[in-house]
Amino acid sequence: MNMPVGGLLNRVLLNVSNEASDAFLPQQSGTRANQANSISFGSPATSNLPELTKSAQDNTSSAGNASFNQFMQQIGRLLQTALSAIDSLAQQVSKAHTSPDSARTTSNSAAAPAQMATASATADGNNAADVAAASAADGSKSVSGNSALDPARNSLTFENKGDKPLTIAFTPNADGSAKPDDLTLEPGETKTQNFDANWSGNFRSTAGDGANATLGEVKFDGGSGQTYYDVSYIEGNNAAMTISPAKGGGRVSGTLDDLVANAPDSIKAKDADGNVYGLKKSTTANQQDPAVVDYYRQHVAADKGYVIPSDDASTLGSSSKNLKVELKG
Repeated sequence: MNMPVGGLLNRVLLNVSNEASDAFLPQQSGTRANQANSISFGSPATSNLPELTKSAQDNTSSAGNASFNQFMQQIGRLLQTALSAIDSLAQQVSKAHTSPDSARTTSNSAAAPAQMATASATADGNNAADVAAASAADGSKSVSGNSALDPARNSLTFENKGDKPLTIAFTPNADGSAKPDDLTLEPGETKTQNFDANWSGNFRSTAGDGANATLGEVKFDGGSGQTYYDVSYIEGNNAAMTISPAKGGGRVSGTLDDLVANAPDSIKAKDADGNVYGLKKSTTANQQDPAVVDYYRQHVAADKGYVIPSDDASTLGSSSKNLKVELKG
């Protein structure tokens, strides 16, 4: 800009004042012109409208009233001109403070998160398209990718660390929690399931005949805002499973050890065709099977998973809303 903003503003106001004075003094006789008072731009207590002397009031005619009305209309036009000029000055100030360098900096800053997300997705072996899908998914659908986790949104990220496909089924508690669709994971695949606030329930692999299954149990938005979780073997074992905070730094429930291979045949779970797919339940109708309990306890500590109903130390808590579940079939 060629002139400072203050100078331009002063010039506008001076023009308004001068033109207002000219408009107010009608082109009539010298006596009428001398009797009129000029406008006062004083404090709020001072009127901005002219105060006429008693003599001027006595001499007011229809022509004087017309002049006054003309004056008021002129004032309105002048004020509109002044406001337009001030608005124009403000726009010039704004442009003066926006340089090409700052625009480039803003553009680069906006692009940085997307670049970081793409780099992270590549490092994790995930496709960038999966990351984009994750950010747009709603709470009732699963999405691929681990880089788009929202720390303010409840989620479980499942990873199949085995060598065969796994299907995960969800069972919500009877508290109104919604039932998500089943998830199928190919070997090495990762998928994230989002959950509504306060969701609670369990999930399991569908491998076997359904009579015995490793349970993952979770309660989002529990006491003190914590996410509570555990792995339970009370209902049996049909997949190795661990649960922990998705970003690390928390305790792990469960184990990925192969509990089936070296187990006694008497406690192995078999389908109708006699195929072994896991281990039997540790507890049935509150009756514990000592042989099954003892075997589980050799591999799962009392704070690493529920083997019997009194293993309350196995209920773990985290301030994170994002948990990671690793499985092997």
